[in-house]
Amino acid sequence: MSQNIFKPAILALFEGRATPLQKSLIEEWLMELSHQELYFQWLEEWERQNPQLIVDADAAFFQLSNQAEADNPKTAAVRPLSRRLNFFLGIAASVLLLTGICTYVFRDVILFQQYETTNGELLTLQLPDDSRVTLNANSSLKVPRFGFGETSREVFLKGEAEFSVKHLPNHAQFIVRTPDQLEVQVLGTEFMVYSRSRGSKVVLNKGKVQLRSLKTKETKPLIITSGDVVTISSKGRLTLRRDQSLAPHLGWKEHRFMFENTSISEIAYQLTERFGVQIVIADSTLAKRTIGGTFKAETADAFLQVLAEMLEIRIIRNESPSGATQTYTLTY
Repeated sequence: MSQNIFKPAILALFEGRATPLQKSLIEEWLMELSHQELYFQWLEEWERQNPQLIVDADAAFFQLSNQAEADNPKTAAVRPLSRRLNFFLGIAASVLLLTGICTYVFRDVILFQQYETTNGELLTLQLPDDSRVTLNANSSLKVPRFGFGETSREVFLKGEAEFSVKHLPNHAQFIVRTPDQLEVQVLGTEFMVYSRSRGSKVVLNKGKVQLRSLKTKETKPLIITSGDVVTISSKGRLTLRRDQSLAPHLGWKEHRFMFENTSISEIAYQLTERFGVQIVIADSTLAKRTIGGTFKAETADAFLQVLAEMLEIRIIRNESPSGATQTYTLTY
C-alpha cells in the first residue's frame, strides 16, 4: 500500500475505527524503520488536532503491554492514548504490542530515535539539547524520544562518534553507554567514543569526562582531562595514556587515515570498520609491514589503490554475490 493509502488507515487507528485488516496491514508496514518515523509524524499531527489524556510514558507502555497480552496472545488492538513531557508515548503502542517478544522489540522503537550510518558514511546530528554528535561509518546512536534533557541525557552508542555537549541550566548529566558496558559521564564538552567488536576507546579533546566500566567491581570512576586517551579491555580494565596527539584519533571526521608505523594488518581492520569490506592478506610478511602518513579516502577502492602503489603490491577484488561483503586480497 502507498503512503497516501496508509495515512487514512492509521488515522482511523488513532480514532479507534481501524478494521482488523487495516491493523494487520499497518503492523506489516511498520516493520520498516522509515515507516515508523512517518508513523510518528502522523501521530504528532493527529495529537495536535485531538488533545487527549496526559499520561506517564513508561507506565502507559507497560499497562498497554500487559493488557494486550491478556486480551490476545497473538495480536492486540488498544484504544489510543496521548503522550507528554515532551513526553508523549502515543498510540503507536496500539499496533506494536503484538506478542511478548514483539512488545519488547518495539518498545525500543517507541522510546528511542535511532540514527545509523553505513559504509564510508559520516553523519552530524544536533540533539534536542543542542549538543552535536558526528557519527563515523558503520555506527549507530540511540537517543530517547521523550524527556531528553529534563532530568538527564543518556544515549547509547555502537561504533564511533565525536560528541560536543552543551551544558544545560538544570545541570542535566550527559551519559554515553556502549554495548561493552562502558559508561562515559560528561563533565566537559568535546570527546570521542569508539566502541566496536575489538574494544572501546575514549579520546578527550576539551574539558573532562568520567569513565566507569560496569564489567568490574571497582566503583571508583576514572576522570580524564584534555589530551588523555583511555582504552578499555574486554574485561573492563581501563588503561590511561596522557598528553596524546589527538589527530590520529579524529582524522575520520575528514575521511582521513593517519598512520605512524601502522601495520598492514591493523590497516585492514580499520578498512573493515569504516567501509564494511573484508581484507585478506595473503602473506604474513606483508601483514607485518608498516607505513606512516596521512591519506584521504572516501572509499575502500580509493585507499587500496594508493596502498598498492606505495607498497608495490597487487590488490585483487574478488567477485562477490550480490549483497555479500566485498572482499579484497592483498598480495605481492
